[in-house]
Formats: sequence, structure tokens, C-alpha cells
Amino acid sequence: MKRLIVVSAIMAVMFLTWGFIASVYAQDTAKDDKPTFYHLVPGTYVNSWPKCTVTFPKEWVEKRPMPPSLDWGEVFRAVRRGHAGDVFTIDVRPDTRPVDKLADTVMRHFTHEGAKGLAVAKDKPAQLSNGTPTREVEIHGILNGSPFSFSCLAVKHGDVWLMLQVSSRSKRIGAPLNAILSSLQYEPVKDEPVEVPPDVQAFLDKVDSDLVSHDVATVMSHYSERYLNWGETKGEVERVLGPNVKTSYARSRTVITDFIAAGDRAYLAGFAATNFGTIPIIETSIIKENGEWKWYGNQRDVAP
Repeated sequence: MKRLIVVSAIMAVMFLTWGFIASVYAQDTAKDDKPTFYHLVPGTYVNSWPKCTVTFPKEWVEKRPMPPSLDWGEVFRAVRRGHAGDVFTIDVRPDTRPVDKLADTVMRHFTHEGAKGLAVAKDKPAQLSNGTPTREVEIHGILNGSPFSFSCLAVKHGDVWLMLQVSSRSKRIGAPLNAILSSLQYEPVKDEPVEVPPDVQAFLDKVDSDLVSHDVATVMSHYSERYLNWGETKGEVERVLGPNVKTSYARSRTVITDFIAAGDRAYLAGFAATNFGTIPIIETSIIKENGEWKWYGNQRDVAP
């Protein structure tokens, strides 16, 4: 009888122990799967700066954002598989005006793109669940000979507009596309500057000073040979960035709003205050090579 009691006690302890281990493992797994700006989770996108989270259908495919222009700064793009006309994008656009000018900006953009028969179907103020004011605009028209519709939700974040956009090759934006816009979770309180390790700060300061030196080779020395950003290599970055470095950069100050150390890598988010305006850092990772930090692109972990 005494032996039975002892065995029962041991089994009870084992169950409690394994239960605790299973609980911890489950929590770690959930933690690992949590969407962040550096952790890829299908159907969820976390923008690094300005900080926001958006959900979209899991079967949609992420694509390389369109190259930035002087009035449009796309940071994310996803398309509906099999329906090239259904597109979701996020833009961060330097603009000091209030977002009630959104309709004018959208109309001007599509006029420049050659759209015809443009009509504003919606232009109204709204707000997010946390009370943040927004502006909603929807337009219809003809682009490249086919009907299209476009809907945008914009938030004013300092001196930039955070813009969520959906478009379709149809006459109206349907409920599924509008659901993407309404999923926005905006977190401005998480965008305050943070301190980074001294060697990382020295790296960022050197990048800023070299950008205004107009020396392309020196600027590109800060990029890893293994750099990838939406599949874009170091050489492709040089082709796009080089002309601006040679002639256009007059001021640059990098501000970090999120920093996560990970051994010889680190993940970061923030923006650069430049003579072009406030521009989000498109790279979300750096890597230490031969004792020096280098831009590594936006290479992210993939959720299981």
C-alpha cells in the first residue's frame, strides 16, 4: 500500500512537470508565431515604421513594392492569387498637409497615370477604434482601357501620411477588399526613438555622413554582399540609390524606433530625416561581418 502511494505521488509529480513543460512550450510557440516587423506570418503584415498591423487573406501573395517616386513611397504590396487586378499596398508618403487633402492627391496621381473618367465615390473623415482620425477616399475610372476602382485610408503620422490602399479591376470595391482597410491597427505610441548599442549608433552615423558625401562607393560599402530586400540585391540598390547619392542628398539623420539584438544580426525600425522629407528605413536588418555592421535588407524569419 505504501509503495502504491509513493508510485502515485511520483506519477502526479511527473504529470505536473510535463504539464508545466507543455505549457511553457506552447507559450514559446505562440510567442514565436507572433507577427512582428521582422517575422513573416502569412496573412499578416506588420509595418516597421510607422508601426501598424494589417491582415489580408492568407492565400494572397506578397510582391516586391513598386519603386518609390517623389510623391509615392510604397513599402508593401500583396496581390490576390490568380487575380492580378486585386492589389493591396501600404504607402508612407512625406506630406505635411492634413489628410483631408487625400482625394486631391489620389485624383492627381491617377490623372498622371493616364486614367480617364475619374469620379470620387467616397471622401469622408473617419476614425480607428482607438480614436485616431483618418480619411477614406474611393474613386472609380478607366485605366489602360479597363474599369478600375481604388479605395484608400490615410492616417497622419507626424509629417508623413500612412496610406492603406486596395484596388480592383471592377467598378466597385467589394467588402473583402474593404475588410483589409478596416483591419488596420495603428500604434503611434510605439514609434518613440530608442537607444541602440554604441557600435550600431556609430554605423548609422557613418551611413548618414557618407550619404551626403556624394561618394557612391563609400555608401555601398555599408551593404552586405548577401543583402536582400524583397529579393533586391546590393547591385540593384546601387543602380537606384547611386544617382541620388551623387547629386541629391544634402541632409540625413537616422532615428531608430525599435531595436532587437540577435547575435551577429539585429532587427531595427525607424526613419531618416532627409532633405526629401521623412523617409522610413526600408531595411529591417543589419549583420556584423568582420567586426563591422552592414545593411542586410529585410530578410525575415518565416513562421512555421
